[in-house]
Amino acid sequence: MSPRTPITAFAAAAPVALAGVVALAVACGPVPSETSAPPDGREITPSGVVEGSVVYDGPHPCSSNGHIVGAAIVLLFDRRNPPPPNGLATTPVNFGVVPGDVLFASEPRNAGADTFCPVDHGVTGDITASAPFAVSPLSGGSYLVEAFYDYTGDFLPTFKFRDLPEMGDIAGGDVDTVAALEAVNANPDYQPQFVPVDVGTPLPLAGDAAPGEIPNYIIPDEGFVANGVAVSLGSVITTTRPYFYPVGLDVSFSASTPGSLLTSPVQTSATSPANQAGITGTVETNPNYQPVLTIPQDIQVLAPPQQRQTAGALNNLEASYPHLLLQSGLPSAELAAGAAQPFHFQLASTPPGSAFSVWQNATFDTVSGTWVPQEVPEGEGIPSLWPLVVLTKLIDDPDHTLDPASLTEQGSATAPVVVLQAITLLGGDGVPGDGAPDSLANTVSPAAPIFDTATGQPVVAQQDHVTVLLRPAVICFDSLFDATASDKRGTLVTPHLLGTSADLSGAGPALVVPASALASPQLAAQVKGSPVEACLPVGRYAINAVVPDGQAWTVPNESGACSGIEGATDYANLTCTLQPRPVLRSQGTRAVVEIVAATQAANCQGSHAVPAACLPTQ
Repeated sequence: MSPRTPITAFAAAAPVALAGVVALAVACGPVPSETSAPPDGREITPSGVVEGSVVYDGPHPCSSNGHIVGAAIVLLFDRRNPPPPNGLATTPVNFGVVPGDVLFASEPRNAGADTFCPVDHGVTGDITASAPFAVSPLSGGSYLVEAFYDYTGDFLPTFKFRDLPEMGDIAGGDVDTVAALEAVNANPDYQPQFVPVDVGTPLPLAGDAAPGEIPNYIIPDEGFVANGVAVSLGSVITTTRPYFYPVGLDVSFSASTPGSLLTSPVQTSATSPANQAGITGTVETNPNYQPVLTIPQDIQVLAPPQQRQTAGALNNLEASYPHLLLQSGLPSAELAAGAAQPFHFQLASTPPGSAFSVWQNATFDTVSGTWVPQEVPEGEGIPSLWPLVVLTKLIDDPDHTLDPASLTEQGSATAPVVVLQAITLLGGDGVPGDGAPDSLANTVSPAAPIFDTATGQPVVAQQDHVTVLLRPAVICFDSLFDATASDKRGTLVTPHLLGTSADLSGAGPALVVPASALASPQLAAQVKGSPVEACLPVGRYAINAVVPDGQAWTVPNESGACSGIEGATDYANLTCTLQPRPVLRSQGTRAVVEIVAATQAANCQGSHAVPAACLPTQ
């Protein structure tokens, strides 16, 4: 790794000091102290800088009006809280931009108003280019540098529907390029190995620190520069983001009825609710905010079958879990608006508009040199499938005045991040159009193999939807924003540790979360201590779908409601009151799951009340 060197306080403060001189030239009154902290003084807090070079190796860029389209976007994430699928960060700590005109200084440009892309005119060769970058200010910490070239010029950091790479962009970062080029890593499960970039001076770890624990860092008085960081861009993204809109499902089971796992849609975010089916207990009285599904905070599910699993026992188990369907793309009525500006979704011209790629997650075993297919932490033969679906709690805003578009996810120094992880089911047996149901039984025992152990490659199924089971548990991360806490893991909370076994023979109580899951490395990487038997925190939860290359989709997003200077959302005409533009109802304020009050209030009292780790402190 390149050396990291200090920066002088003068260099860090120069732009601010210059602004102060200009202000003094036009202002009257006493001169603020340059050695006192704000607001009375102008003392500049020392900060960190990450600088280096962006090296691009990919297709020739597009151009228009004499300028290169797009830019290189350099994103810095706290290494203890990376973005999905390995973490929970929804926005970077800071980011930098290298304009296309700078990166491709010698590349010819189209002077006309139309956008000219060489690849569309038979120019298939790659171009190599480089340019310096710098990102500041930064607090002390250890960072991951992820990056992409915004090939279409669509990146908008403040909008969820335009803040991540999309198909055609060129991805990369400060990665281990040797590992990335190994033939065995030509696998959809491969995730780049990002090289840590440390900013500041590390503090000693506690004596009981776990192996590999990341220390805290402080910025010295003279500031700090992490220089020589090499950001490589060379992986062209070949798939669209996993666009979807959610549908709440009703699932029932009867052991006496053939084909007894019955599933039917009850609510969709694409329409206003026609009834209360599937959303009993909601606190929402405005139909434009009523969720597609509700879950009681004291939810009780069955425990996995104790005897050998049968389709009947698995169906019985599955029917006790809440179900959510993610329909890919957009509804037919929204396709045209979704493909146009300002949204520019990369959709097909006919419903469902795009398709999910579904496959089994695998990890690389360095000892055997092979990819090994993975199960969910619960085991039970349930394969771990992409896309990963995670629910994240939104801020509490009962009257929808602080966050009228339902966009703000909870997470701050005074409010924990709360997540609910789902189990992705295989669509039937993975063969499109065969009519087989999405079920836990078919996912555990698919009709055809879903992983090729000979090649180490998963069998990728194309589905127009994904069905997920919502676990009766949340993980509350109350230290993500505490700079003094080196352990960023969360607290696992579930209303009932024991439940009736799903065995049809009437077996007695058993662990809802198997002991093997509680001891699994997957769970240990996210959770500290033993699970807490208590009620889940009530509120509205956003829905996120993520795949290994970092592409993701979240609802609600800005395309589904208006906020700020656009005015209020006119749901009758699906537009904004002050600055008219289309509103995509399917992506808006109904596209949430709500955890509602307990079925029995006594279940959430005393030691079973929602734990402090899951509640805001202010």
